[in-house]
Amino acid sequence: MSDLSDPWIGFWLPIALLCLTIGFWLTDRKDSRRKISAVTFFVSILVIVLFGAETRGGDSSETALLAVLLHMIVPVSLMAIGTLIATFSGPSPVGPLPRGLRPLGFMMAISGLVWIGLMLMSEPPDAIANGIGETIWGAWVNVFLSVLVLVSALAGSFCIMMGDERNKEATTLAMLTIAGGWMFYEIMQNGSEGLEASGWHEIHWEQMMFLVGGLIGSIVAFMAFIGLVYMAEKRAPDPDVVSPLTEEEKAVVDAVLRLNLELEGSEND
Repeated sequence: MSDLSDPWIGFWLPIALLCLTIGFWLTDRKDSRRKISAVTFFVSILVIVLFGAETRGGDSSETALLAVLLHMIVPVSLMAIGTLIATFSGPSPVGPLPRGLRPLGFMMAISGLVWIGLMLMSEPPDAIANGIGETIWGAWVNVFLSVLVLVSALAGSFCIMMGDERNKEATTLAMLTIAGGWMFYEIMQNGSEGLEASGWHEIHWEQMMFLVGGLIGSIVAFMAFIGLVYMAEKRAPDPDVVSPLTEEEKAVVDAVLRLNLELEGSEND
């Protein structure tokens, strides 16, 4: 267990294993490495859980990052899953879910936001109240609330423009926009439990540029990946020439075509 306290072993090694897991899973189904992808996945998750069992905000940056991740994963998952359920549980051309699940999706999204609000009102644990953990937590809350207000406002405007009696959806998105904006105003004006307003201002102005730079870098990396895939597909050799149909295959195709044409002719009559 003492070895897991080293971030290189308890944090970066399982992340490398997760990357290998994705690579193994993307191989051909007959490849032997695909069979061990489940093993590497569970091993990496187990090591991360053991490493993050006792997180402290004043420890290394890897420990603080994992502490913030463990605290935000539940409310953010509620909001993300609830949004997907609310989106695809109505009349949708892509994988429609039962319409009755839509209120559940909205409730999950609102519950995730309320959860985060309660975390800001209650005394924070040591993992996100001291050292670099406090900085990472504050920066994440800033970005989360900013993105929430922006996305909810744009989605609500889109619902209104589409019409089709989407008043409930537009109202819910307006409530999320107002709630997110109010929470952002409160922490910037009055601070939160355990962190004064001046601390939020400092985190906002010092860390926001790093986060914006990371976002831009992620977008550029994603575009570069698409470019590499395009170049690989463009340089790929032409497919082998398919051998012509045999006489037996021609007979089968001829019989199928004749049968379908006869059925179509009978329906027209």
